[in-house]
Formats: sequence, structure tokens, C-alpha cells
Amino acid sequence: MLILLAATAASAAPHRAPVEVTQAAPFLKLEATAEAWRHSLASDLSDWQLLDAQGRRVPFALLPDDSVIVLPERELKLFALPPAPQPASAPPNKSPAGWLLDLGEPEHWTAEPQQLRLRWPADAAPFQAGYRLETSADLQAWRPLGTGHLLGVSTGDGAPLSQPLVALPARPQRYLRLVWDDSARSVQPNGATLLAQPAGAAPSQLARTAILSAPDTDGGWVVPLGGPQPLLSLSLTGTQGTWVLPLQVQTRSSPKAAWQTVARSVFYRVDRSGDTADAAPALPLSLNASELRLLPPRGAALPPSSSLQLSWTVRTARLVWAAQGEPPFSLQVGKTAVEAGPRPLADVVPDWPRERSRLGSASLGPFTAQADEPSLPPRRLLLWAVLGLGVTALAAVTWRLWKQGPTHEAST
Repeated sequence: MLILLAATAASAAPHRAPVEVTQAAPFLKLEATAEAWRHSLASDLSDWQLLDAQGRRVPFALLPDDSVIVLPERELKLFALPPAPQPASAPPNKSPAGWLLDLGEPEHWTAEPQQLRLRWPADAAPFQAGYRLETSADLQAWRPLGTGHLLGVSTGDGAPLSQPLVALPARPQRYLRLVWDDSARSVQPNGATLLAQPAGAAPSQLARTAILSAPDTDGGWVVPLGGPQPLLSLSLTGTQGTWVLPLQVQTRSSPKAAWQTVARSVFYRVDRSGDTADAAPALPLSLNASELRLLPPRGAALPPSSSLQLSWTVRTARLVWAAQGEPPFSLQVGKTAVEAGPRPLADVVPDWPRERSRLGSASLGPFTAQADEPSLPPRRLLLWAVLGLGVTALAAVTWRLWKQGPTHEAST
């Protein structure tokens, strides 16, 4: 019993980091680090506490993230490019060599282009099509913008699996030209959507990476994140060869729980003869997870695990609180309590519209493990353990006597 209590207390030990005020003000803001998430027990910050020098709780709230908005989308018209010239001996191919898109005059853009999302008929044949992307201001002088792959395949159980995103790695000019590597193996899209991002709309986020280890018994790569974290995106990159991997992204609530599939996507790496290899765009997500598994199809040829790197982004937790209590302050995570976690913003900063432009700032130092105090003193724990053992022994003796039943001496 004592060993179990000690092990439980050790596993629930919180971690604490010093908070240094870098710009004094009545109300302060603090941006948490990735290390804070690794020691956290919940993605809703219910185990976070801001403490002053005397260990008293200082109420805090989450800083509003004005960037959490729906990014604007705009439909674009597709113009087919003439079929590519073919050798006389080659079979005729009337498929368009690619597609032309008009983004409009850049000075009229209300948001910066980030990606294209293509659509094609649901009954289109499976395909894997490489492309190169070019841009021009006048339809005369074209400059390269990037390369990539589009995919439309099916899983072993017949579920559709596609990669329809065309990343824009740099700011384009008015016109875009998507040219197929091989138009005969491409798809005929029937729609295109431009995904744009208003200035300053990128959510505050942290980036983390991990080298994939050997697959588990089911053939999947398991990546422990260190604690429940609000994920924004995933991307899989490699250092060797050309490969295409349809993957299920799975999570689970505990090491003994069953894996649940939360997304399906296709990741790839395509060598370009010495040029920078093509890689699949990041998979956008919006979920909380403490453990991930990437599950490829059974029997698929896999690249070496040591050559694969998983990258993910986590939404940053930004706190705001009134400079009350006795400094220095500290942030403690990993211990649940009744008063732990953030409060409503109005309870912490009564006049937020006025104070938001006057906030001071603070920085977070490294975390160290704290010895969590047991709920009962050691001597009392020992006393209760001895009493418990005594009651157990007495119950065992009573049970044994009852099982034997009464004995009667023979009378003469």
C-alpha cells in the first residue's frame, strides 16, 4: 500500500518554472513554451497554476487569440493549357498539359495566397501526378514557384484518399500555371479554391519535431508527445529516396486504450535529380492529443525509420494576469487543484479593450520537478497502513474460524 502511494505521488509530481517580469505593467502577458505542454496533464490548462513568492495562487486568464478566424476562400476559374507536343511515334494525347489560373491584381488582394485546393470528379480513376508551378505578371515571362504531387487513390477498404493541396511556397504574381509532369497520368480537375490568409492571422504556435523510431507490432510509428497538446498541423519529411505513403493518423487516450483514427492523408517525398525534393503539404488538424500513431497500409514498402521526421505545431498558450501578489512569480503545471486553471478574462482584466494595448510582458524559465507533498503526513500514513494490515489479518482469522464451523464434544 505504501509503495503504491509513493509511486502515485511520484508520477503526479508537478513541475515549476520561474516567471521573470521583463516589462512592468499593471497587467502582464506570458507566452508558454513547448516544455510547459510536455509536463501538462490536460490541454485545457486545468492543471496550471500561477504562484507568487509565498506560493499563493494568482488568478490568470487566457489571452484572446484574435487570429482564430476562418481563412477566406475564393473560387478560381481553370483555363486548360494546350496538350503538350508528342513524338510522332507516341500515341495521341489530347489531355491538357496543365491549367492556368488568374488570381487578380495583387494590389486588390485582401489576403495573402497560401494554397490551392483542387477538386476532381468522385469517379475519377486513381492517379498520382507530379507538377511544376510557375507564376507570371503578364503571361509572358514565367518564373518557377515550386513542384509537388497530387494524388487520388483508395485505401484497402475502398475509402477515398486524396492529396488535393498545392502549396504556394512564395508570394505569387497575378497568374499561376500548373504544368503536369505527365498529362496522361494526371487528373482533369473541375474546380479550384484559393486559400488565403489575412495579414497577422497566423495563430501563435510552437513547432516540434521527432525522428520516427522502429514501427510497432502493427506496423505503425508511435510518437508520444509528452502531454495533451492542442495540435494545429502535422507534416512528415524524409532524407532518403522517393516514397508515397497513405497514412492513418491515430490517437488514444491512454497507453491501454484502443487507437482511434482521426485523419487520413498521403505523405510523400519525391527526389528531383539533385534539386530539392518534393514533400507533401502539412496536414491541418484541430485536436488535442498526447500520443500519435502513423499507420501505413499493411505490407507497404516503407522507407527507413531513421530517415523519417515528424513535425507538428502546437497552439501557444498565452496567459494574462494582474501584477498582484509578491514577486517573483512561477508557473506550476502537472498538479490538479480546485482553483487551478484559467479564469474568465473579465474576472482577471475588467476593462480588456482598454488594457490590451498596455500589457506588460514576462518570460518563462526552465522547468524543474517539485516534490509533491502527500495529502497525509508520513507518520499518519504508516499508522493507517498498520491499522489496515491489522484489520485485514483479523478479518482473515474470523473468516477461517467461521468456515470451520462449531465443534461439539461427544457426551458419554
